[in-house]
Amino acid sequence: MGFPIELQNLSYSVSQNRLLLDSISLTVPSGAFVALLGENGAGKTTLMDILVGFKKPTQGRLLVNGTEPAQDPWEQRKTISYLSEKMGLPGDWSVAEFLEFNRYFYPNYSSELESQLLGLFKVNPAQRIFNLSAGEIRRVQVVSSLSINPELVLADEITAVLDIIGRQKFLSFLSELNRTRQTTVILATNILEDLINHISHVALISRGRLCLFKDKHQFLEGEEPSHFSTIVAKHLDTL
Repeated sequence: MGFPIELQNLSYSVSQNRLLLDSISLTVPSGAFVALLGENGAGKTTLMDILVGFKKPTQGRLLVNGTEPAQDPWEQRKTISYLSEKMGLPGDWSVAEFLEFNRYFYPNYSSELESQLLGLFKVNPAQRIFNLSAGEIRRVQVVSSLSINPELVLADEITAVLDIIGRQKFLSFLSELNRTRQTTVILATNILEDLINHISHVALISRGRLCLFKDKHQFLEGEEPSHFSTIVAKHLDTL
């Protein structure tokens, strides 16, 4: 069962005059698949870093499965898959060496799932990471992160560096995890193509404030799913 998430008046600032997140209150139910959307600089990455425990809120409260991530980050992260375009992998290692190293830290790591993902994303374990393209490195990251049998997936802009096929496979696999294991998923992205077919909720963030959080059917308000991108742009343009 996926992790529920609760934010109460959460704020984050880097100085007295620079507030990156402003009084965000949000309850994400267990097993939700949330699209976190907003313009560049809206605060999506900062929020994801706080959810995984990399940063601590300067104000307010955050509970992930009833626990504050910054208080006991390692215990929490054992069942959280975090994917980000800003994460680097050791270039002088082979893919197999990196995956072997990764297995050590996650008690629920599944070699069977790893094998399935290697095949799905056409990743060659014998290749050296420094020989891989940016998109291929992200595929390795996807394999390693999703093989841990996560209860929560936090994916920050990872779809931006995956090609069309890789992005579709990634979204489909997340949907499968969400459907069969009720894994909670929060996906921050600016690429909206086919997104509506996978998500359950939409969250819009602008200038550090949460402006909207709705079930996708409420968000569409009777419009066709094919109009999703237009509706998102319309909302963001009026904020």
